[in-house]
Amino acid sequence: MNALFLKDLADKTRRGLRGRVELGKSGGGKSYGYDVVKKLDGNGERIRGDRAINETEAEIVRRIFRDYIAGKSPKRIAVELNNDGIPAPGGSAWGFTTINGNRQRGIGILNNELYVGRLVWNRQRFIKDPDTGKRQARMNPDSEWITHHVPELRILDDDLWEATKAKQGALKLRKTPDGDGEENHFRDRRRPKHLFSGLARCSCCGGGYSMISADLMGCSTARNKGTCDNRQNIRRDRFEKRVLGALCRHMMDPALFREFCDEFTRETNRLRMESSAGITAAKSELARIDRQITTTVDAIADGMFHPSMKEKMDGLESRKSELIHFLKDAQEPPPLLHPEMATYYRVQVAKLYEALQHNDDNTRIQAGGVIRSLVSEIVLTPAEDELLIDLRGDLAGILSLSLKSRTPAPLMRAGVPDPFGSQFEMVAGACNQRKLLLVSGFVERLAA
Repeated sequence: MNALFLKDLADKTRRGLRGRVELGKSGGGKSYGYDVVKKLDGNGERIRGDRAINETEAEIVRRIFRDYIAGKSPKRIAVELNNDGIPAPGGSAWGFTTINGNRQRGIGILNNELYVGRLVWNRQRFIKDPDTGKRQARMNPDSEWITHHVPELRILDDDLWEATKAKQGALKLRKTPDGDGEENHFRDRRRPKHLFSGLARCSCCGGGYSMISADLMGCSTARNKGTCDNRQNIRRDRFEKRVLGALCRHMMDPALFREFCDEFTRETNRLRMESSAGITAAKSELARIDRQITTTVDAIADGMFHPSMKEKMDGLESRKSELIHFLKDAQEPPPLLHPEMATYYRVQVAKLYEALQHNDDNTRIQAGGVIRSLVSEIVLTPAEDELLIDLRGDLAGILSLSLKSRTPAPLMRAGVPDPFGSQFEMVAGACNQRKLLLVSGFVERLAA
C-alpha cells in the first residue's frame, strides 16, 4: 500500500507541475539569468512559478554565448569569468561543465532553451538505483516533452542561439570525403593549442607532426613508436611563419589562377546547360500533369466516373508532388569566378595576418580559425638537412575567402554550409578533389 500511495502521489505531483508549465510558469528551480517573482494573489496566498529576467546575469549569459562563438572553449570562458570575480550559479566558482553541460539533456548555459523563450519540461526523469540508492537520469521520449513559449523571458536573439547550436554540431561531427558527417573522436573536438595544430603530417609514415618540446615539432610516430625514420625537427614559430607566407604568396598565383578560371568557366557552362535542361523538362511535365488533373476532374464533375480514374489521379498527384519538390530544391548554378579573385584573396589573408597580431583575444581566435579553414593538410618531407613543406588548401574555403564582397566572418560560423562546398565537388569531378587541384602547380615546397 505504501508503494501504491507514493506512486499515486508522484503522478499527482507531475500532473500539477504540467498544468503550471502549460500556463507558462516554472516547473521548479531557477535558471541562471532569472529572478523569482514574489507576489501574492487576492487571498494573500503566494503566487508560485513566475520568473523575471535578471539583467546583470542576462548580460553574463550573452557574454558566454558570444565568447563561445568567437572560438573560446568553455574552460577558458569559466576561467575568465572567475578572474573577473563574477559568481557562478549558486555563488560558487564557474566550471566548464556549468557552461557546456549536456546538449542532449538540455542542461548547461549553452543548452538552456529558456534563453530564447522556450520553456521545456519533462525532458528527463530520475529513477533510484536499487543497488546504490542513488538517483539516475533517464531521457523521456520527445513526445512526452512539454514545451511552452514564454517570449517575455527571452534573453538571446535567434542568430546568437543558432550560431551556437551550429558550432556545437560542427564540433561533434566532421565531414567525410563522401560529403556525409560522422561523429568526431573526443580528441578531435579539442580546440587547437597552436595555429596549425593537428594539420601537419609526416610524408614518410602519415603520422602527425606534434610538439616534442617547448619549441620543436617532430614526427610523433618516430618518437613514440620508433617505426618511422624521420627524425627531422622544425621550430614551431618558423613552421607557422613559412605556412603563413605560403598562404599569402603561393596559394593563389595570379597566372595559374587565370587558367583555373578558364577551365572552371567551361565546366560551369556545361553544368548550367544540364541544370537548365532538367529544370525546363520538369516545368513542362508539371504543366502537362496539371492539365491532365484538370481534365480528369472535369470528367468526374460531368458524371463520367470510373474506378480507374481514382488510381490515375493518385499517380498524377504523386508525380506532381515529386516535381514540385525537385523544382523547389533545384540548386542555382555555381557563381562565376572573377579574374581578380587571386588579388582579393591576398588582401583578405593579409588582413587575417594583421588580426593575428591584435591585442584582443577574440580577434586573434577568430582570425586563427579562418586561416585554419583554408588549410586541409600540411605534409613535411625530410630532405638531407632540411624539411620540405607541402601545403594543401581547401578549394571551397579559399574561394569563399576570395570573394570581394564576402568577409571572413561567415567562415567562422561553424556548421553553416559554405556556398562553394557541393558546387566545386561537381566541378572537380570527384568529391576527393575538394582539396586545391593546382597545388603542385603553384604551392612550392618550401625549405624549412
